[in-house]
Amino acid sequence: MKVKLSSAGCIRSGQIIFDNISFELRDGQLGYVSGSNGSGKTSLLRMIAGFVPLGSGILSITPDCSEGLFVLGHNLAIKEDISPKDDISFWSSYFGSDNKCDALKKVGLSGVKETQCKYLSQGQRQRLGIARLLTSKSKLWLLDEPSSSLDRSGILLLEEIIYDHVHGGGIAIVSSHNNFLDKVDININLDNRNDFS
Repeated sequence: MKVKLSSAGCIRSGQIIFDNISFELRDGQLGYVSGSNGSGKTSLLRMIAGFVPLGSGILSITPDCSEGLFVLGHNLAIKEDISPKDDISFWSSYFGSDNKCDALKKVGLSGVKETQCKYLSQGQRQRLGIARLLTSKSKLWLLDEPSSSLDRSGILLLEEIIYDHVHGGGIAIVSSHNNFLDKVDININLDNRNDFS
């Protein structure tokens, strides 16, 4: 798989949020998107996902992966009155996965798997979002501030999960205010648009 952006720009309400963004990621590579509030990190990921149109430039994802991407965003859309076990059962069924128990155990939610989600802390909710990620078979992960609300152990776990994904041949693009990833293949800094090291 290859994700390629060429001279991409984002325009909102007639205002240029960012422009001239170009990069390419292939199987087994990790991209990191940084920038201040309002710099366009979320918009960039949403453009790659196809949720919003490009203001300018070209996006190509080959082969087409309309069903082969997973977006972990700010709104986890967790139903309050079901349990993490029920939530993961639904998503495992949706993705055709059979590792629902392993996913909850991996993210440290085994102890609350029968608890209604309305009683989960924000950190536990984020861990549930990550467990959903583990049930997917998507090759391309778009992760928008995935470390938000996580404690140190949660961040280390997330880092391990992301690296396992790319080492297994997947692609991940992660946006974050705090760079918790030690090694990335491409650094997209939206505050300094010439920094694509």
